[in-house]
Formats: sequence, structure tokens, C-alpha cells
Amino acid sequence: MFRYEKEMIPILKEQLSFRHKNSHFVNEFNSGNGIADLVYTTQLEEKKELILDYELISIVMNYLNRKNKIIEIKEFYSNTFLSKKKAFGLIQFLLDGGNLEQINDENLLVKEKYSAPVKDIISIEAKLYDWKNGFYQALRYKPYSNKSYLAISQEFVHRVDKELLKENNIGLMSVSPNEVNVIINPKLEKPSNLIAHMYLAEKFYMQVFHEKTINKTKNKLQIA
Repeated sequence: MFRYEKEMIPILKEQLSFRHKNSHFVNEFNSGNGIADLVYTTQLEEKKELILDYELISIVMNYLNRKNKIIEIKEFYSNTFLSKKKAFGLIQFLLDGGNLEQINDENLLVKEKYSAPVKDIISIEAKLYDWKNGFYQALRYKPYSNKSYLAISQEFVHRVDKELLKENNIGLMSVSPNEVNVIINPKLEKPSNLIAHMYLAEKFYMQVFHEKTINKTKNKLQIA
């Protein structure tokens, strides 16, 4: 049926695109904890610029994570351990984006939480027959994914321990040259690592649109 796993990817993309009209895909998505064969989403929020910096995203999510929260600027500088220049760059970026509002010289107000450009991240690990290895790979994508699937060639799908996948909320797709069948549709869940989810959502967005990020612009957030 298939000689190589990579032959399954165009079929997955074609079939999923047909079912989800606004889908966007990235092949071989490197999360830093494994490379998913295919990652896709059905909802994107257009953004002109991204943070795309794990440390800065973690600071945004830990300190600037609640609407109407008052931020004391001096305390923010001391608690984040960033250089003043880099902290100022982050604050200025969020002010420009409408996420923060300056109340006075000492305080900021969180007007809107900084949000990911991708609502749901769906990861797929494709295997010809080695479902166990595929299962463990799919597990590695769960911390940042809203759904994680094992996709396997239709002729070997009978070998898969479906109960094991269900217990771990891993989805299952069978792939043939002409169709993709969803055998187990996992529950949509909140990623366990929200910082990784935010960072990888931005990375995904960048790879889809090849946008210029803050790291490539002057006088923005890429500050030494």
C-alpha cells in the first residue's frame, strides 16, 4: 500500500483540508521534544508581529496574564530578571499591541491578555506499521497540543491497541491511498504546558505565513 511513511502525508493533508476548509499545515514540525510528521489548525488569528521567544512568552503568561491587573513597573523589572532594556522592549511591544495601557509613570494596566495566533494545535504522528513507537511519539506532543493522533497505514491498523490510545486520549487515523478514516477521535483538551503551546503556536504561524517576527525587526523585542 505504502512504501514510506512520507507517502501518507499528502493524503492526510488532502483529506483533512477537504473536511476542514480553513486548515493550515506544517510538515515535520519541530517542537523541541520530537518532530511531528504533520501539525495543523483550523483557526488562525492574523498578527503582524510575534514574540517568538520562550523566555519572554513565559514572562507574559506569568506576570501579565489577567485582564485589569495593575503592574508596578519597578517590581516587574526586579521580578523578571530581564535587563531593563529588554523588559522595556517587551512592555513597549505590548503597549503598541494594545495589551497594556500606561496609567502613570509607575504603573501599567493589562487591557487584553496576549493571545496565541493559533487556537488549536493538532499533531499527527504517521507510521506504516510500528504503532507502539508512533503512540509514544504522539504522547510527546500532548503537552503543547489540543489533540494528538497516531496515523497508521490501513493494512496495519488492526494491530493497534485501541484501548491504550483511548486511555491516553490519543486519536487514531487509518490511511489508505484514497481515504483517511478517523477511528478514535480524541477529546479536545487544554495543553498541559501553556507556555510551550503559546511559543509553538507562534512558531507554527511563522512557518505557515513566513511572517517577519519581532526577532527580525529593529527597535522591537529582540534586545540584548
